[in-house]
Amino acid sequence: MGILAPLYLAGLAALAVPLVLHLVRRTPRGRQVFSSLMFLSPSPPRLTRRSRLDQILLLLLRLAALALLALAFSRPFLREAASLSLDHMPGRKVAILVDTSASLRRGDLWQQAQRLAEIEIDDLNPQDDVALFAFHDRLETLVDFERKTGRAPAGKADVVRQKIRALRPGWGGTDLGGALVRLAGELEVLADQAESDPQPLIVAIGDFQQGSRLDKLQSYAWPEKVRVVPRAVTLRQTTNAYAHLLQSAEDESDAELRVRVVSAADSSADQFFVAWEQGDEIRSRNKSESKLKAVGEVAVYVPPGQSRVVKLPRPELALQSDRLLLWGDDHEFDNTHYVVAPEKRVVRLLYVGADAADDAQGLQYYLRLAVAGDPLRQVEVVPLAGEDSLGEPAPELVVVSRAVSSALRAMLVDYVEQGGTLLIAPANREAAAAIPALVEVVTLAVVENAAAQSSGEEYLLLGEIDFTHPLFVPFANPRYSDFTKIHFWRHWPIKALTSGQGDEGATNGRGYAVVARFDNGDPAILEQTWGKGRVIALATSWRPEDSQLALSSKFVPLVGGLIDLASGTPATLAGAVVHAPVALAQAGDSAESVVHKPDGKQIKLSAGATAFDQTDQPGIYRLQAGEETLEFAVNLAAAESDTAPLDVQRLEQLGVQLGADLSRAQRLAKIRQARETELESHQKAWRWLIVACLGVLIAETWWAGRAGRVLDRKQESES
Repeated sequence: MGILAPLYLAGLAALAVPLVLHLVRRTPRGRQVFSSLMFLSPSPPRLTRRSRLDQILLLLLRLAALALLALAFSRPFLREAASLSLDHMPGRKVAILVDTSASLRRGDLWQQAQRLAEIEIDDLNPQDDVALFAFHDRLETLVDFERKTGRAPAGKADVVRQKIRALRPGWGGTDLGGALVRLAGELEVLADQAESDPQPLIVAIGDFQQGSRLDKLQSYAWPEKVRVVPRAVTLRQTTNAYAHLLQSAEDESDAELRVRVVSAADSSADQFFVAWEQGDEIRSRNKSESKLKAVGEVAVYVPPGQSRVVKLPRPELALQSDRLLLWGDDHEFDNTHYVVAPEKRVVRLLYVGADAADDAQGLQYYLRLAVAGDPLRQVEVVPLAGEDSLGEPAPELVVVSRAVSSALRAMLVDYVEQGGTLLIAPANREAAAAIPALVEVVTLAVVENAAAQSSGEEYLLLGEIDFTHPLFVPFANPRYSDFTKIHFWRHWPIKALTSGQGDEGATNGRGYAVVARFDNGDPAILEQTWGKGRVIALATSWRPEDSQLALSSKFVPLVGGLIDLASGTPATLAGAVVHAPVALAQAGDSAESVVHKPDGKQIKLSAGATAFDQTDQPGIYRLQAGEETLEFAVNLAAAESDTAPLDVQRLEQLGVQLGADLSRAQRLAKIRQARETELESHQKAWRWLIVACLGVLIAETWWAGRAGRVLDRKQESES
């Protein structure tokens, strides 16, 4: 015999009520005073027995009615038919979903995740079919469900346990929403194919950080049968921050780079430090135990949940550093931001002029000063030795400031057509004749008021400037586009031979364009393309007696832009985050392309490969394509550093059906209770108890009436 609602058995305590009522001696509540007795002294009645039971059968009938009523409400049933053991429990589809993203590298989170997974395996029933899945920014199936037989083979739980022990966290981000959506879809299909209810369940184990992606859950209709049980791992030390560079065209012209430092919302510290790494050792979190020589160390105050942008200098000692370090938090997994270190190149500049290198009034003197401080290039300024050759190896840039002979002109024309860059900056009227000699369709106009130009009484300013040209791109920002402080006292007017042409035109297949004009409308800088090369002509020079150009802050960036235009910028590949493909269009046609990963492994690329997708770890990757070597940086996804805990109830708000975290004994008790409820509903013993109660009440009513009539007749006979 079993009881489905044992709490109602407390109603048996009501059996004491009739018994107490029978035992309690009832006395009249009111008093009636008789006048004939007022002169007598009162005497209390003599009691032979304090209480006695009358109508025992009536009492027993009433007790039986209450007992039957209490038993009916407790819903008894025959327990023998409801026995249940572990062998009779229905099988379930249990998917263990383990987070293997980079954030699980913090502290002992991974050890906690492994222990939780093994506890879940130990709590499985023999009939349960278990599968193991790992997820970061994608879902991986490690042990799948039994799709053919539908029943788990013996020893499958041990296989899953071994897989979990061998599993390690990677460097990917956390796409929790995508993993849940894909896994729920598979479980829904398996549930529809099964004949019986497989009770699909997802046990998600991870740190459930705020950086987890949940966007795929917003448009997904969650299956009603699939339940998710979240198992979160936690840490006591929660301070975490990360830093990354903010690169833009504006930063390229700045000596300091902008660095954004972000602190997690649950951080307990707010003081951090950033610096370039100098050496192979990593800085200890304790500054007194630092093993790294910090270069340009900057302290940053960042409150929890906020970010700050600071200027980080990059001195010459740190030019070859390929990583940015942060310290001051509790976790180091995201404290390194990788960048491609600038490559220092050797550029050969041939100078064709009459002034000496130490002549402070000449062009070569200021040209050497402008290229001497270039940290990314080693520019060698070489004067022309003779008229018969430009020297070996061929220069990347030729600067002409004097008149050229016919033989030199022929060499310069051939040099430009082969892809060279020629700059004409005439130092005098005779040197200005090189402009029409090397630039077609232009001639020199007659200089008006030459005496005023020589005395410096009149000057010109740059008026129209094409800031889209590579020479002036660094000045496109409004903060740097002001050229009104540079005066030009001497220039040689240039005019086009072809009438009716504007700033651009073409003749004999050679295009030309006016890059900048003076405020009087005369061309200041003219460019003409020849074959693979170009000729750039200045209508003035940077000698101190001709203009203020060499003494202004614009001169060094202009020379740097000219060298970039002549020698080209270093070939680079765009950086990426972990597991994101990197486009390899520059080396896609090479049949011998090899990618060297940060851990030393080499990946050979097939001929014509246009992308590399094996970016499974942060660091610097090196692409070797023939004789060309290109580098690209791979970093963690920024969202992975947002390690503040996520409110699990947000999953429920997005439609995820959360399940109860029950042990095997609790599940067994719940199933047993369900079966007992079903059995009791089938037996319905409470109905017979109600009928018996009604029969007892009828008998009690009849007996009470009979006993009352007997008592009345007795009282009448006594009277």
